[in-house]
Amino acid sequence: MNSYTLGLSGSWWILFLLFFISIIFSIWAYKNPVPPLSSVRKSILIALRSLGLCLLLFAVFEPILSLVRASIKEPRLAVIVDKSLSMGMKDGSRNRAKDLSQALKDANVESLGEAIKIMSFGLDVKDTYPNIASVDSVIANQLGTNITKALSSLSYADDESSVRAAIIFTDGAVNSGANPLYELDYFGRPVYTVGIGDSMPPKDLSIQSILSNELCYTGSKVPVSITVQASGFPNNTIASLSLYDNGNIVGKQTLNIVNTLQTYSVGFTIIPSNPGIHKLTASIQPLANEITIKNNSLSEFITVLKHKRVIALFAGSPSADITFVKSILEQIPDAQVKSYIQKLGSEFYAPIPTAADIKDAESIILIGFPIAQTPQSIIQLIAKEAEQGKPIFFIASQNLDYQKLRALEPYLPFTVRASRPQEFLASPQVQEAGLASPIMKITGTDRDKDIWNSLPPLFKTETFIEPKPETEILSTFKVGNSPIDEPLMMSRTFAGSKSIAIAGYGIYRWQLMANAPEQARGNKDIPNVLSSFIDQSLQWLGASEKEKTIKIRSVKKFYAAGETVEFTGQVYDASLNPVDNASVHITITGNGTKRELSLASSGSGLYSGSIAGLKEGDYYYSGIAQASNAKGSDNGRFTIGAESIEYQQLQMNASLLHAMADRSGGKFYTVDNVKNFLNDLKKNPRFAIISTVEKSEIPLWNMVWLLTAALCAFAIEWFLRKRNGLL
Repeated sequence: MNSYTLGLSGSWWILFLLFFISIIFSIWAYKNPVPPLSSVRKSILIALRSLGLCLLLFAVFEPILSLVRASIKEPRLAVIVDKSLSMGMKDGSRNRAKDLSQALKDANVESLGEAIKIMSFGLDVKDTYPNIASVDSVIANQLGTNITKALSSLSYADDESSVRAAIIFTDGAVNSGANPLYELDYFGRPVYTVGIGDSMPPKDLSIQSILSNELCYTGSKVPVSITVQASGFPNNTIASLSLYDNGNIVGKQTLNIVNTLQTYSVGFTIIPSNPGIHKLTASIQPLANEITIKNNSLSEFITVLKHKRVIALFAGSPSADITFVKSILEQIPDAQVKSYIQKLGSEFYAPIPTAADIKDAESIILIGFPIAQTPQSIIQLIAKEAEQGKPIFFIASQNLDYQKLRALEPYLPFTVRASRPQEFLASPQVQEAGLASPIMKITGTDRDKDIWNSLPPLFKTETFIEPKPETEILSTFKVGNSPIDEPLMMSRTFAGSKSIAIAGYGIYRWQLMANAPEQARGNKDIPNVLSSFIDQSLQWLGASEKEKTIKIRSVKKFYAAGETVEFTGQVYDASLNPVDNASVHITITGNGTKRELSLASSGSGLYSGSIAGLKEGDYYYSGIAQASNAKGSDNGRFTIGAESIEYQQLQMNASLLHAMADRSGGKFYTVDNVKNFLNDLKKNPRFAIISTVEKSEIPLWNMVWLLTAALCAFAIEWFLRKRNGLL
């Protein structure tokens, strides 16, 4: 049903009165024309003037045409089917493909006729299925599970779809996209979930993650932390975990599996000897009757740089911290330490720091620096390099001059609010969030937290600092047994530059008081916390590649078999302005093949391209970009045949599916009780006939044709008057 209403900003009676006056005025104006006119011509001129005046008056009253359209729509149901790889697996007790077919049949959604919208999803969403049989016949081969994408495709659909509820057939093993619980708030309609698969953990071993520095140096120790998940095995089952570097075994450990623990963290340390891109592969030996062995290995790439690190160490005065830190730095292979220590006054012990020395350094360590007597020129040289992105490692001291430190404050993780030289003891208080940083890795196991929190206390002054928004708190501290929620150790990454700060001093105590007594008793296995922390910090600070004008990368490092490999490129000139007219070519080698690929420009210095048909194996690629104002190259590695993330979570995520149904006003089902779905849906008051009312307004007074018509009436009148010689 449609209705139309014409409204004015004033009274209709006044408008009609003005219309009447306008017509009377027009008649009066042509009562005695000179020269006289025939009655027909006089009537035409009166009509034209009356029309023009009435149209102008009509526009002055701001007429608005209101349209109201009402319609009734039958509610529709969205049937969403998960077609990711995990939906084709066989659980210990169930066959997911058969369970899905049975659930689709028992749900009886086809009885709703045309009131259903059938969709499938994985990483992508498809909605072109005419019936349930067509979607059921599709092979489950999607390489990920993104429920949010499926829901959002309905959230953003217009009201013409009439979808008032959804039923999702899935195992709930989300591994891509945002948390679907958040999308439910936008969807705003009941979601019924049907869990496919076994909610009990299957008998399985899997590598969940490999954590290591993305960039490291030849000859340096690189910690590698591997997370293993185990379920369904008898107590004290032994599994063998191996780590490979470019196919060569570099470490092996045994894992004792216990019933009370499902997740294990295992630490390795490798020392790369050759520069380049290294492929690290963690592999755990398969055990009998595992549900799948496709998740028993996982790979990651790291870049090993061959570079002699120059480290500039500045100190306000000699101290034990300098002695211990310097001795650790000198043990780092391919590292050159340049120390600049102040004497009494503004002088330095030899050598004297110069601008060239500071510029050549890879990173800068400040120990109790600057002090009151530090020359401002030296501070400015350090600030200049820090502004260019040079990383800083800061350690406080009692004699530190916080006023002079303000010149370096923009490049540190904190801002100083107030300071007094009053000294007290502060012990590290490390939480789980701090241990997530590679800087804090000691053994790479769950022992790290206890090791950190049992260290001897540091000295600290009554200095109140505020961490910056980008700062990551590595450790707070406690005084005695009283925890203080203020940072002791922190790191910051901002605008391409990195910094680490310790708000205390006396870090030599971590080695002298923690390690020496145990070593004196003959215990040689205790970790050297100070050495590990310094080494890890410098690796983290140095792990930032210089800005490249040519960047060519594969979109992913690991591709499943048959997946299309995509590349992106970025081309800039020396001033980092984007270059759009470059010729970008990539050569791909590996597995006995060699392929060529040209990237097409997408504008703003961006390039893209893809290649299909590569066999399983490891591949190297090298790209060259050439333009009149830019030239350079880049390279990398990728692997085809990597197992999908679909094998990382093998059990049905019943808790998520329950939460989705409860939060949206739907209901959770299994294959055994999904027959009740249709009755529950019809009882839901939100799944009902939709009555929609659409209102719209058209401001006629603002339309060009109204004023155009008035002007045309006056123009024709004027033309006829001139034609008839009227005054």
